[in-house]
Amino acid sequence: MCMRVSMKKILLFAAFLCQAVAVCGQPVCTVTRYDEDTGMAQWHVTQIVQDKNGMIWFSTWNGLDRFDGYDFTHFKSYAGDGSEISSNRIRDIRLTEDDNLYCRVDDSWYLFDQSKGSFSILPDNQQAALNESKKGRGGTGIIDKELDFRDKNGVTWHIDRSGVLSYKENGMLVPYPLSTPFSDLTFYMPDRQGNLWLLSRRGVYKLSFTMRPNQVFPQEKPAQTGCFFADSQNRYWVTTKGDATVRVYDGSSNSLLGYLSPAGSLSKGYVSFGAPIYCMAQTRDGRIWMGSKPKGLFALTPAGSDGFHVRNIKIDACNDVYDIKEDRWGHLWLATMGGGVCCVVDAKSDSPSKIVDFIGKKGYPETKENKVRFIHITEDNHLLAATTEGLLIGRVPANGNVIETVFKLHQREASRSNSLSCNATMDILEMPSRRLFISTESGGVSEILSSDIDASQLDFHNYNMRNGLNSDVVIAMNRLDDDNILLVGSNQLMTLNIKGKGCGYFDAHFFHDSYQFAESRPMRLPDGRWLFGLRNGAFTIDNGMIRKSLFVPPIVLTGVSFSGKQPQYAVNHLDEVVLQPDERTITLYFSALDYSDPKKVNYAFKMDESTEWNYIGHNHSVSFVDLDPGTYHITLRSTNADGVWVDNNRTLTIIVTPTFWESWYGKLLIILLILAVVGGIIYTYLYIKKIKQQRHEALEAYLELISRSGENSSEESDSLENSDSANEVATVTSSLSSDEESFMRRIMEYVEQHIDDAEANIGDMADAAATSRSGLNRKMKSIVGLTPADFLREARIKRACTLLTTTGESISDVAWHCGFSDPKYFSRCFKASLGVSPSEYRDNPSS
Repeated sequence: MCMRVSMKKILLFAAFLCQAVAVCGQPVCTVTRYDEDTGMAQWHVTQIVQDKNGMIWFSTWNGLDRFDGYDFTHFKSYAGDGSEISSNRIRDIRLTEDDNLYCRVDDSWYLFDQSKGSFSILPDNQQAALNESKKGRGGTGIIDKELDFRDKNGVTWHIDRSGVLSYKENGMLVPYPLSTPFSDLTFYMPDRQGNLWLLSRRGVYKLSFTMRPNQVFPQEKPAQTGCFFADSQNRYWVTTKGDATVRVYDGSSNSLLGYLSPAGSLSKGYVSFGAPIYCMAQTRDGRIWMGSKPKGLFALTPAGSDGFHVRNIKIDACNDVYDIKEDRWGHLWLATMGGGVCCVVDAKSDSPSKIVDFIGKKGYPETKENKVRFIHITEDNHLLAATTEGLLIGRVPANGNVIETVFKLHQREASRSNSLSCNATMDILEMPSRRLFISTESGGVSEILSSDIDASQLDFHNYNMRNGLNSDVVIAMNRLDDDNILLVGSNQLMTLNIKGKGCGYFDAHFFHDSYQFAESRPMRLPDGRWLFGLRNGAFTIDNGMIRKSLFVPPIVLTGVSFSGKQPQYAVNHLDEVVLQPDERTITLYFSALDYSDPKKVNYAFKMDESTEWNYIGHNHSVSFVDLDPGTYHITLRSTNADGVWVDNNRTLTIIVTPTFWESWYGKLLIILLILAVVGGIIYTYLYIKKIKQQRHEALEAYLELISRSGENSSEESDSLENSDSANEVATVTSSLSSDEESFMRRIMEYVEQHIDDAEANIGDMADAAATSRSGLNRKMKSIVGLTPADFLREARIKRACTLLTTTGESISDVAWHCGFSDPKYFSRCFKASLGVSPSEYRDNPSS
């Protein structure tokens, strides 16, 4: 009975293997249907063409439709728009030599100009020539009952009269599963990418062809992969976690040698090893080591041709072993999930027991989790450990004494952009060029840039979604070739070119299925295939399939919007756009014409050559807001649908026209106006200052004249005109007009005559000056800067100063002689004018 069950399992396994092999290389056809529900102007499509730029055009009974892979743009006539087309029911279209379109409405032909987006009637001779050749339908194929089409992979596809899709395999037609057969097909057109477009009376179908790239790796039960390992005997090992199996395969024939049993034998039937194996390694003495969770370390010593002697070694620090590496001295370094880095010092002995754990020892950093996933040892004996809390780096001393190893923990730094991108590190890869890369759980990949990795602070270059990666989740890595790294994400594979030639990705679009990848590092099998671990199994891919599509989709400009206005769509011919002074915001709409799956295309742009690329993901529009006047060069680039960055750069020049005031001549005028205003202010200031100075000098001269006249006797001062003081006044006031001089002479005579008269008033002064009171006030302010009353008061104070210093009269007498009837009022006025009292002035005139 047991033999029957085992044989049954073997037969089921063989059947499963055959089924898996059949999946590899299976043709895949993706069908997409377009009609009014997906954006077309009308479901009744009469013709299809692809222009030289790669855009697809459809003629419908509701105008022209242009398709860029994302959106349908409608072109039709409206009353008053200048187009001469009589109706929007377009029955046929043809491409012109200059990439415009001939459009037939009933029996008349019109020219559609792509650069203008308008229709115009054709001359009679061109009408006749096009009508004679209208049976050709513009070069597209007519579907007559059945259709055979050979795709880019060499597979022949067949559509029969019933609309059933099949492909030919070994001379036989294999029906392809479709939910609904095609119906009412009229025309077909292959595009330049190898897609097949079918026109029907109910819409349009697009057929994209490819081959399923991967082959399911046979596995008894769906379980998560633990690890892959190739030994020195040309065998490879595959472990699983859920059912704790260890399978061994012959590397030459890929045949299953057996399941490793707990006793070490290789069983032909399904058997569990009893401990989930997370990592494997082979030391130079030929022994194979396996790390498990939670049963520690296993040593496998070959025991004949049928199996191994198995020895289980417990690790005091932690029995969850995630990685194993041997150093040049034969020590075995362990990455444990909870016990940090450990080292089996006597790994060469038959019974290893000397295991060093570093937690709490000098030279090992204190961490909270002490969880280590992966270890890498360089040729110069540096040990790098990927932990959940950063990158741990140490150097084993030259004497091999592991206890002297000093470690440094490098972590993400919030204030330093060239620090490690994420503390949760996953895998470490050293390329042949000795460049070191660290994958992280959510920060992409970090490359060590520092030449001295013993330094206390390291510089990193981070590769992430901001600069080309399709995901920041990288759980494992391996070398694809000398220039490219294969990255494993949570649900996709990626490639990273370390010479700056971009990244690629492989997702559900590539595999035609959704996968969740395991953390196991992918392995290259002896036959060249790659083996990848999943959460429920594994699959293989031929190495050539990872060399992604080299298709280069052209980038077309599909729309331009100025300052939020309605976009203009007939713009693909533009290489230069000029913005008017009131248009400072522009939005560009574009598309990389990859019709296989445009939603998978990624885009980037940069402004001028000096700036870095801005990666915008799947967005196919970009806006520039409040641009300053000047000339800008906007360069666009993209991937193809397979995620490969290609050389399809398109550059658009944007010229922002300045307003008058932003132009050089406007700015010059502003500068001149500013200089004129400043000059006027300075001139006015200096002029006013000069006038004030002249008034002050005139006031001082007239007051000095009155002061000196007080020193002379009345007999000597009958005439002011002949005095020396009068001459000095004439010198100071030379800028006055003759009328102003005469006016001031009359004022001075009045003041001299009435300076001791307390009853003197402004009315009498105006009469003496032969003017009105207002005229007197205006002229006095203009000449000496004071009102008549202020001038009279200052003249009396000036006379008082003279009397105080030249006579012995009392202060009261001085006040009376200077026209003040109240000595106290005189003292207040005197102090207000000079800052000192009359008595203080007499004692110290210089104060």
